Amino acid sequence: MPYIPIESPIKDIKIGLWRIEEDEDFFLKRLNLYENELTHLGSITHPQKKLEWLSSRLCLKTLLNITGKVESLKNEAGKPYLSNHSYFISYSHSTTYSAAIASPNCHVAVDIELFRISRSPELSRMFMDEWELAYYKKSHNPYIFFLIWSAKETLFKAHSKRGIYFREDIHLNFEDFSLNQNGKVLGIVQSNGIERYYDIYYEIFSDFVLTYTYQQLQQARQQSGGEDNRNISA
Repeated sequence: MPYIPIESPIKDIKIGLWRIEEDEDFFLKRLNLYENELTHLGSITHPQKKLEWLSSRLCLKTLLNITGKVESLKNEAGKPYLSNHSYFISYSHSTTYSAAIASPNCHVAVDIELFRISRSPELSRMFMDEWELAYYKKSHNPYIFFLIWSAKETLFKAHSKRGIYFREDIHLNFEDFSLNQNGKVLGIVQSNGIERYYDIYYEIFSDFVLTYTYQQLQQARQQSGGEDNRNISA
């Protein structure tokens, strides 16, 4: 089975990867999708995108060890949640891999990025602030480019509201940072005069980087003005 469990240092957080090697029928037989999910799947025209969508759902079902049906929906902000299970969830996919993260007690977000040419260094000025760009150039390490991209994608998913921008509103603090195979980096989201801080955990593999973050419910309620709704999980 191409499912790959990932060990997290955070209690109550489960993460898994799926290496996509199967066809569409393989996933459909194991997912038993609801009607609204089948409708959404039918709106995806690219065959590879369909496999990514399907594999991320089976990845989640596998990491939670759920044998029955799982209905994955999106709230008004476009964030996924489960209608029939009390987990906070998040998905990501990048061509040959998909990822899923879940927690019963924490808001979560995950991102996976392949090390590929399409995310060329020339794009760095579009999503890195001046400090991130200086650190990236000084490092001479192409992995830093993908780490910054993925970490910012994770923070975008983790933030409770849209309307934030990678370069202007999402920042990474690389003070005293040293890149390893796994570790964490401090992330900051600045929006409407409010700063929110996140520990972003990362895992570097041979062909991709995985990043994820979490917020305890009490912390999330304080930052969102008392909001506590599992339908707003990242």
